[in-house]
Amino acid sequence: MMATTKVTYRGSASGYPAEPSASAEFPGAAQGTPKRGILTIAFGTPTYIEMAKSLARSLILHAPALPRAVVTDSRDPGLDSLFTHRIEYRPEYGSNLRQKMYLDKYSPFEETLFLDSDCLAVRGMDALWNAFRSVPFGACGYHIIHAGEVNEFLDVDLMLKHFGLTGLPKFNGGTYYFNTSPEATALFTTARDLLSQATELRFTDFRGDGPNDEALYSVAMAIHNLTVINVENGGMWTPIDKTGPIEVDIPGGICTFVKRGRLVTPDVIHFAMYTESFPYLRECLKLRYLEQGRKPMSPTEELLLRATVVRLWLLRKSKGLRRRLRRLRTAR
Repeated sequence: MMATTKVTYRGSASGYPAEPSASAEFPGAAQGTPKRGILTIAFGTPTYIEMAKSLARSLILHAPALPRAVVTDSRDPGLDSLFTHRIEYRPEYGSNLRQKMYLDKYSPFEETLFLDSDCLAVRGMDALWNAFRSVPFGACGYHIIHAGEVNEFLDVDLMLKHFGLTGLPKFNGGTYYFNTSPEATALFTTARDLLSQATELRFTDFRGDGPNDEALYSVAMAIHNLTVINVENGGMWTPIDKTGPIEVDIPGGICTFVKRGRLVTPDVIHFAMYTESFPYLRECLKLRYLEQGRKPMSPTEELLLRATVVRLWLLRKSKGLRRRLRRLRTAR
């Protein structure tokens, strides 16, 4: 039976550097292959570019010496001051989530922590490096899917039977670790092979645009006898399915919330569907103010930000209502 690998650790926080940021120490055209670094992808609309900037600011705050690479099609000059490596986006790799199947082709590092652009670092990354130190490829998680269980992204029983597997690792794809070993290369090759057979293997389309990266990597990991890394209450967590509020102060190194009855304290928070929430927008604004050397938000600025969040919420609800009305009309 496949089991989770458990590690226990605790990260550390630091203040925003008063001297020039680490980006000044690591020019984009670094010599040789850096040992370790963070990779993210941000292309298309300006929204994703701004998310990537916020992620970089949180990394400069909590892991200033760690190189940061962004895969992008943007020419926004702000990226050059926040990231140490700018990597050209390659549209031939495919649209949307298909890009995440080529992380090994993009990364300039020997060891890579991939973070979705809608993540923010709460503490330093040393704890995550320690968590993944013994695997060629890994993701944060604690659950294994077995026969008879249902998963929205794939046919569990079909996959287990087809590949002779006993279980599939379950995780959120906001964070992946990988290195340049032959074992990691083989896993990426398997994942891309699965992508090419997505229709025959009955992977579920994610938002009408092919399979979800989590499903592909899950099956590839099981084929290569790899499992999730259980980081207990640390590591990376997303607020999806949370109950109650998120207590978060990125500059202060604080983040806690209750998820499925469990109090978690992530080192990296993957906001996912909460990128229009007040906590995310507030923390992004805090990080921008720190970068500019400005004082914290005034009560007036906080009130204006809350008004922006309400407006975004109403806009999202309005779009959702219009989509449902269009479906009703089509059904008639």
